[in-house]
Amino acid sequence: MNPLFDHPYVLTMQNVFLLGLLIASAILIFLKRNNSPYFLTSLPLFALTFHQVEEYIISPALFGEAYHFLNWAYRSGLEILPVEVVAINLGAITAALILYLFKPSTKLFALIFLFANSMSLANAALHLGVATLQTDFSPGMITALLLFLPLFVKSVLIASERLVSINTIFALSICGFIVHFGLIARVNIFEGSRNLPAKAWLI
Repeated sequence: MNPLFDHPYVLTMQNVFLLGLLIASAILIFLKRNNSPYFLTSLPLFALTFHQVEEYIISPALFGEAYHFLNWAYRSGLEILPVEVVAINLGAITAALILYLFKPSTKLFALIFLFANSMSLANAALHLGVATLQTDFSPGMITALLLFLPLFVKSVLIASERLVSINTIFALSICGFIVHFGLIARVNIFEGSRNLPAKAWLI
């Protein structure tokens, strides 16, 4: 198992994920009840925080510590450090919040919404692909399947309704995959540095 999966940074982030899900759920319900066009805007944040809670809290609670996301990733050959948990996940939450800066009725919103959900689709592909190869459960695969995939389809439909060309939709989708898997590559890019004492990374 990842020796740092219960590091204080990770435990703090788990509380952030849970609080984020509660806030995202409240916003989602409020916007839905008020028939707000920003209900659409609230979906990525809800999906993301639910996904994070599944990865870090629900899965290990149901199946044991071996299915904490960091331990699953470690077994899959991806060593994620506590500082990276903070940076990557806070970055994803920030990206979901940026959507609120744009009117849902605009073409620009459709483009950003598509790009954001393309990155989520890449995340879903990773979970489902590795789970299939391992013939084992991947923490996060349920929300990836039930939330990320439908949101990507919805984002493509919205982009089409806003007269975004097929070429642009395809290009943005590929860019989302590249950015997501680029971040994953960044996590393990300095393989030699992984042998440094843990404190060297906790900055």
